[in-house]
Amino acid sequence: MARIRPLARTDGVLTEDVDDEVIVYDERTDVACRLNRTAALVWRKCDGTHTVEDLVRVLEADVGDIADEDLVLVTLDYLSEQRLLESGYARRDEASSRLSRRRLIQSAGAVGVAAAVLPMVHSVVAPPPAAAMSVILGY
Repeated sequence: MARIRPLARTDGVLTEDVDDEVIVYDERTDVACRLNRTAALVWRKCDGTHTVEDLVRVLEADVGDIADEDLVLVTLDYLSEQRLLESGYARRDEASSRLSRRRLIQSAGAVGVAAAVLPMVHSVVAPPPAAAMSVILGY
């Protein structure tokens, strides 16, 4: 995993910090993604220089013992799925991703961590401008 150095996509995206979360709007696809605190921390540190191990340490400082390789990899899978990574990480096959999610949920339960620590990336397709305007005008 040391060779994995993910790079967050910055071209064609707009971001807005909302408390400890980040809203990322993809101008290419008109999709807005809400990254919770965990996903936002990882995404912000995906600068092409940080390894998975570095990202684990970043999360450890914030969320404690639950931070491990599975937490980082699951987060990177979610970010990759939403096309929020430019390079440096290829989304894993479904079986590997599912295994990491299972181990992550088991360890979260074992240490009694709140669900808020688990990475969440929610996406919403934004309506095209003409459709949005028709709602405002009452058409």
